[in-house]
Formats: sequence, C-alpha cells, structure tokens
Amino acid sequence: MSAKTQTDVMRFPAWLAAALLILFVAAPMAWAISTSLKTEVKAVSFPPEIIPDPLTFAAYLDVFTHKTFAIELFNSILYAVGSVIVALMVGLPAGYAAARFNFRGKNILMLTILATAMVPGVALLVPTYYLLDRLGLLNNQIVIIIISAARLAPQTVWFVQNFTAAVPKEIDEAALVDGATRPQILMRLILPLIRPGLAAIAVLGMITTWNDYITVAVFAPDTLKRTLQVALVNQVFDAVGISWSYTMAFSIVASIPVVLIFLLAQKWFVAGLTAGTVKG
Repeated sequence: MSAKTQTDVMRFPAWLAAALLILFVAAPMAWAISTSLKTEVKAVSFPPEIIPDPLTFAAYLDVFTHKTFAIELFNSILYAVGSVIVALMVGLPAGYAAARFNFRGKNILMLTILATAMVPGVALLVPTYYLLDRLGLLNNQIVIIIISAARLAPQTVWFVQNFTAAVPKEIDEAALVDGATRPQILMRLILPLIRPGLAAIAVLGMITTWNDYITVAVFAPDTLKRTLQVALVNQVFDAVGISWSYTMAFSIVASIPVVLIFLLAQKWFVAGLTAGTVKG
C-alpha cells in the first residue's frame, strides 16, 4: 500500500464525519427551501415531495408584501446594529483600561463582569418587566437596544482586553512621549490594530441580537416594535392555522441578513477569532 493510499485511508473517518455533519446541517435548510417553493397544498401533502412541482415563489411574494414586514425588518436591523454600537462604546474604553492599567481589585472586577454574562436572561425577565412597566418604558426601542447591549457588553470588554493586550505597550508609551492622550491612542492607534477583533465582536453581537426572540416579545409587545423573529414565532401560534410554505419562506428571508453579514465579514471574523492568541 502506497503512502498516499495510507493517508487517504487514515483521512477517511474525518471525511465521513465531515460529510455527515454537512448533511445534518444542510438537510433541514434544503427541506425548508423546498417547502417554501411549494404551494400550500403540496407543502402538506403526503408522501412529501422533495422537488417542488409546481415551483412557485408566491410565499416569498407574500412575505415581502406583508403590511408589517418592512417595519419588522427595520426594527431587527435597528436593534442589532444599535446594541452592537452601544456595547462597543462601553466595551472599548473598559477593555483598553483593563489591558493597560493595573489597579487594586482588577481581577475581581473583571471576573464580576464576566459573571454577569453567565446570568440567564430569562431570570431577569420578570423584575425587568415590572420595572419598565412602572417607569412607562415598555415598547421603547431605545430601552430594547440598551438591554441587548447590556448582554453583549461583558463579552465585549473581555474580548477587547485580550485584543489590546496582544498589542505591545511600547506603542502606547511612544505615543505618550509624543504628547498623545489616552483617548487618542485608543482611537488612532489601538483601534486600527484590533479591527479584525472588533469585526468578530460585531458579527457575534449582531447574530445574537438578531436571533433574540424573548427580549422583544416581552418588553415590546406592540406590533410596530416587534422584529422578524417575533413575527416568525407568531406565525406558528396563529389562530387561523400555520401556512407552512409561508412560514418556511419567512424563516429563510429572516436568515438572509445574518448570512450576508457573516459572508461580508468572514475574512475579518476569522482573523479576529485568533487576533489575541499571539502577543507581539
């Protein structure tokens, strides 16, 4: 047996595992796409058809022409982008300070920040709801953004600290000698160097917020404040009944922005995940 054949035999289990994993992930998505391209009668027919016949885009047309779709899409983008911006505004200076300054209780403080990220969001729903209700802040989009940003902030601080720690301190010292201030160093020197890491933080934060259902459903019950995820879940509980072709089309449309964000930032995302692994 040649060396190449031996290598292929040794790699076969890995190839098989990868093929099974791809099948496991791709099969539900393929079925969803197939169902979304069927008529409602074909979508619930038995035995089910894998290839739609006839093929129709009527469900997608219904999704895009629904009277609340544009509002729900706008709200999803607003919450995702807004929460990431707020989390970065808090996490950048905090992470930089944690990486560059030593002070009493620093480790305890950082562990406390990390511990807040481990508290399940569901555990805070009831007290937060009563607080917002008393203050008259339910259905407030700014409040939704702040709540979502608060959940992203702890991991943002830790990521920024690790990314900044990988940048040599000599850069800061040289800039200080030249008369630069700490904010100038952060914005003009550190920020460009850790940009791939920030891209990873932004992508993860947007995906997390985009897919968040419970926050908006509880704190913004108004139809005009809900997101695509809330609207999608409401389709399942519709008293009239579930339209499976429409629901599958809606779920695919709701997933497209996240996929596009990841594809556009894929290069920076992968680089950002390893940005803090090597120092110097």
